[in-house]
Amino acid sequence: MTNTRLTPMKKKEYISAYLMIAPIVIGILVFFLVPTIWSIGLSFTEGPDYVTYSFVGFRNYASLFSAQSDMWQELLNTFYYAFVSVILSMIVSVLLANALNKEIRFRSLFRVIYFLPSVTMAAAVGMVWRSLLNSQYGVVNQALGAVGISGPKWLTDPNFMMLGVIIVGVWSSAGYNMIILLAGLKNIPRVYYEAAEIDGANAYRQFRHVTIPLLSPVLFFISITSLMGGFKAFDVIYTLAGSGATADKFMKYYRTMVFGIYEKGFLYHKLGMASAEAVVLLLIILALTLVQFRLQNKWVHYE
Repeated sequence: MTNTRLTPMKKKEYISAYLMIAPIVIGILVFFLVPTIWSIGLSFTEGPDYVTYSFVGFRNYASLFSAQSDMWQELLNTFYYAFVSVILSMIVSVLLANALNKEIRFRSLFRVIYFLPSVTMAAAVGMVWRSLLNSQYGVVNQALGAVGISGPKWLTDPNFMMLGVIIVGVWSSAGYNMIILLAGLKNIPRVYYEAAEIDGANAYRQFRHVTIPLLSPVLFFISITSLMGGFKAFDVIYTLAGSGATADKFMKYYRTMVFGIYEKGFLYHKLGMASAEAVVLLLIILALTLVQFRLQNKWVHYE
């Protein structure tokens, strides 16, 4: 029979390993798994406050999917923001990473400048951009006016309000994605580019047929994390929308599902409805993530 007893050295190694993974495991249990299960349970209840509940079955879900529900507008805004911002952010991030991967002057300084928005508080970002996008004195419209373009009312025109939020979202996330892509570019062997040069490929063909395919695993990772972040967008949208009668008038054009969850749960104290919408959002993100994993074989190339 095989001796399965662990030596004192092996025991110490196992204990050290468990201690190292303990913080992340405890964090997932406390801040993700337990709240998720609790929210699923609350979605089948309703009550006047945070301590009194009564079971109502699928009534909350029926209310969410009714024709009069605000969730349809929130769902539309969420999909619009998530997909457009993710696509634009990935395009900008790839172009920035490819440019800053070359030997240029002040390369490190430019990397820091582009990464700074990612570590800036979202509330501060929203307040600053609210001033920049102001239709009367904002820098953005003044810059557009300098080249003969009449700037729109970014914060009050329904046709441009979500576009303004997308611009801020791309500006905030492109730097973070750029850093990840730079790490991916560093791992691409130079020999592939040398072979492409021998075959007569110019810079564009090298970028299209060498860089993008070999960078696809990193792009796949970014697409998943960015899409999750897009569907959970709240803080920048909340600060851009502002408050008061004007904000209430145009809020339906800003509303996302996370904003609806916040409003139902913390403003109207409808915890059951908020939990039901949170479950719906969780299922949407889960479904889209599974679709991305199923489609990765068609465009992701691993060495």
